[in-house]
Amino acid sequence: MTNHITSTDILTINIANITKSLSKARFDSYRVAGETDRIALSKYIWNLLLCESLYSGFQILEVAFRNSIHTEIAICAKDAQWLTNEIFLFEEEKAAIKISKKSISDRKGTLTEDVLVAEMSFGFWTSLLDVRYDTMWHRIIKGVFPNMPKTDRTRKEASKAMNTVRKLRNAALHHHSIWHWSDLDQQHETMKALIGYICNSSLLLYGRIDRFPMIHGSGYKECEKLLEGL
Repeated sequence: MTNHITSTDILTINIANITKSLSKARFDSYRVAGETDRIALSKYIWNLLLCESLYSGFQILEVAFRNSIHTEIAICAKDAQWLTNEIFLFEEEKAAIKISKKSISDRKGTLTEDVLVAEMSFGFWTSLLDVRYDTMWHRIIKGVFPNMPKTDRTRKEASKAMNTVRKLRNAALHHHSIWHWSDLDQQHETMKALIGYICNSSLLLYGRIDRFPMIHGSGYKECEKLLEGL
């Protein structure tokens, strides 16, 4: 007697294998009670696509922010090598710089200011928005965020917005679930606003490649189509 394996059987087998590779606990986090494996996997795919779609915005913002703040502090400190020289900073940030210098040295890289700027984490750059640096921001905020509305152009507001994006970035890049966040649209808008506050041209560029609105708007049901023939 011949056994006939249907496409439905194959999908069931493949979903079971995928569940095993993800771990049951992780897979179940995409499931509301009573929902099928197919729906849970569709939400998992949707989450992957959402995280992927945000990456270009994270990159544009992070690079623009670190370059803008580095330039303005260099002017303020009258030292183009202020990062290498570890001036204008508190001990916590100096410690982070020392770790990055060691990392560059360990891989036998050449330590230059530009290399060090790129080496420092997004967390380091956002830490410079801390209240400890409030006096500095009175002198540099207009240069760092030239297009930010005057009514909002404060270190406190910039810190709140930038750390909102940093938390979203960390969640997306560390493979956490973000599909169910009720304010995900608003967080995406915050990222766009910050890019524009630094550079309108960069915001225009981001608008040309930003796929988040389309993917978020389509919902997880659109991802079910990707399971056909799996």
